[in-house]
Amino acid sequence: MSARKILTVHEIISCLEEDSRTISADIYITPPENDDLSDEDSGSEETADISNLARRQLLAEAEVRRTVPSSEGILENVDGFDQEEEEEPPTTSQAIERPAKKVKTMVTRKWRYTDISVKPEKETVIPDFVLDKDNPLQFFEMFFDNEVFELLRSSTENNAIAKGHVNFRLTIEEVKNFIGILLLSGYNNVSRYRLYWDQSIDTHHPGVASCMTRNRFDELLRFFHACDNSSLPPDDKFGKVRPLWDMMNERWLKFFPGDKHLSIDESMVPYFGKHGTKQHIHGKPIRFGYKIWSLCTRLGYLIYGEPYQGAKTGNTNPNLGVGGSVVTNLISKLPATDHYSFYTDNFFTSLRLLDEVGQMGHDITGTLRANRTEGAPLKDIKEMKKTARGSFHQITDVLSNSTLVRYNDNNIVTIASTESGVQPIGKVKRWTNNKRIDVDQPHCYQLYNKYMGGVDRLDQNVGKYRIGIRLKRWYWQMMMFPINVCVNNAYQLYRLSPAGQAKDSHDFLSFTRYIVQTYLILGKASSSLPKRIGNKTAMPKKKNLPDSIRLDGKDHYIIRNETQVRCRECHKNTKFRCSKCGVGLHQHCSKSFHTEK
Repeated sequence: MSARKILTVHEIISCLEEDSRTISADIYITPPENDDLSDEDSGSEETADISNLARRQLLAEAEVRRTVPSSEGILENVDGFDQEEEEEPPTTSQAIERPAKKVKTMVTRKWRYTDISVKPEKETVIPDFVLDKDNPLQFFEMFFDNEVFELLRSSTENNAIAKGHVNFRLTIEEVKNFIGILLLSGYNNVSRYRLYWDQSIDTHHPGVASCMTRNRFDELLRFFHACDNSSLPPDDKFGKVRPLWDMMNERWLKFFPGDKHLSIDESMVPYFGKHGTKQHIHGKPIRFGYKIWSLCTRLGYLIYGEPYQGAKTGNTNPNLGVGGSVVTNLISKLPATDHYSFYTDNFFTSLRLLDEVGQMGHDITGTLRANRTEGAPLKDIKEMKKTARGSFHQITDVLSNSTLVRYNDNNIVTIASTESGVQPIGKVKRWTNNKRIDVDQPHCYQLYNKYMGGVDRLDQNVGKYRIGIRLKRWYWQMMMFPINVCVNNAYQLYRLSPAGQAKDSHDFLSFTRYIVQTYLILGKASSSLPKRIGNKTAMPKKKNLPDSIRLDGKDHYIIRNETQVRCRECHKNTKFRCSKCGVGLHQHCSKSFHTEK
């Protein structure tokens, strides 16, 4: 008898189906090393139907004893299949692929009832690139620079030509006008976007109508693109938006304000159509949409965002799982010379992740699920519920300097940290027995509550003035989200600058309006100014005119106006106005108006 190879249950069944000599057969499945991984039959336990085997059973190693007739016609028992009897092995499409085995590494831990030393909080230094900018447009165009505008312009133009509109041409100025109208829809929304051009008194928007015609806006909506359709990567489900996301991630990372305490969590982009990567997260403000793994500062600046395509692409480190792989991948994007403190929730946190991040030279703190403590002798959750509010139980692995703190607050919560433990204990206000009392709180919980909410702040800021114009294309929201994020990130940098800390600084709404007003004025035809309201002429005031328009030094010509208006510099009557700014202006007042801060 020749040597036999080890076969799986699936391979044995395939050979038996093709073997006409076998009269009967007994299959013995080799049990797994870990009994917890064994599966029961998916069918009834009373019948042993071979078609009701679970997938793990089909992939398990097995032995077979067959009853076959000999050359003399006598029935005899044969173990396995001889190589000379074997038929051709099943093709790749017929066979079930073996799943990649997880890399199992044994970690030795030495638990002690002790605390870890307190580490000083890392300081944040304000970057120099925010000190020389003083208006919102300059901060926004740090991210949406000419290279990004050119990507959108060329991709949109090529998409239109590919669809048969060979005479379609687009300029960067028109793309800026288009972006301005999109951002306008976030805080000045209408039920249908065409109402911006409607001539009714309750809907007409003269700024949009004079910036771009309705038909031209419809064309841009139809062809708006951020990629080359002829060279889409076959293994990337977000290939249509990948060039834009790559550019944005590069700029978000380049200009992030240098915070040392960063949070990692998931952000949701709303989408209700059909797509292979659409997620449903119950309990989230946005339950249906695309999931974005986000690395954020405490105030919501998005440093890096990675769209989630599924566990197959996200689980780059099987030893850590999907959550741990996401954390290490995002950390690897940061400059390797700095040391950071990261904060995660219980989806990501594990003791193996703490070891991995510690080897990378960083600290990490996160809530930990009860089944991920690796047998640490923490007090049982049922026992903790019987203790007084504010009580805690701590245990530390002295080999890795990782500590676990189980704390009784509104609920029983376990935190794992390499940065801080229990000391120094703080105080928090809690409502108990119809009165507010002071409750003890370990230091690691205070740091977690202080720095963990960065991604939630990002979602809050983006959701306030999210672009309101929607289309049915699956990639539309994935193109609008980076635009909203750029406004949010620009505002976070603006708040750090001297202009943002001044008494008359912009809030988030006026910051967004400044960008919109600038792009709408850039596209406004000079023949449409001024607009008449009743018997009065409507012209922008000096304080309402963006400095990025008034002080740019381009195309400010003094032309004659139809009626007499008030000069915005000397406040006397004049029959002249600036062709670009649209304000009444004497010729001798033009220089001071266009140069004075």
